[in-house]
Amino acid sequence: MAPDERIRRALLAGLTVAALVAGAAWWRAAEPALGRTGPDPAASAGAFLQPGLRVTLDAKTGRVLPGSEADPDEPVVIEENPDGAARWRDVSHTVWREQSLLMPDGGPVTRRANASDGARFLLTVSCSGADAVSVGFTGSSEDETELGLSCNGPADRVVVTARGGPLLVRFTAARDQVDLDARLDELN
Repeated sequence: MAPDERIRRALLAGLTVAALVAGAAWWRAAEPALGRTGPDPAASAGAFLQPGLRVTLDAKTGRVLPGSEADPDEPVVIEENPDGAARWRDVSHTVWREQSLLMPDGGPVTRRANASDGARFLLTVSCSGADAVSVGFTGSSEDETELGLSCNGPADRVVVTARGGPLLVRFTAARDQVDLDARLDELN
């Protein structure tokens, strides 16, 4: 082997080692940080609730504290059982979804769900247009209630308790046409 060839091999080996060291340094600098990198984020007071509805939770136990403003008939994400344990109000499944154009001179749009006595549902209604949507129920504890929900605002949510048998939900527009978007979810 000639001395020139030995020098080239030594130079090539040195450059290879230098490239490996530089690559390893880059790899370590670019790796993502694992584990705790900063303080835990704290949720805002209304992070899990509807706008305007607030409850106070005990940070250690997760219980809803007495004196909070939560109405048990409102769709609060966290609720307290009679035994004092807090639980998430989970949606079991979506029963139906309705997207329709409601006309004031047209008949109501009616959707049906088969429900056992005491089954609870979350009805979410939003609409767009210059009018409001009227919502009526048959087969629920809310049968005598006719709700007027205004359009172009946030979605309205109503908890409906079934009396057993068919649960009917009727949507009508009063004066102008309205684009309706409604969903009925069964709650656990």
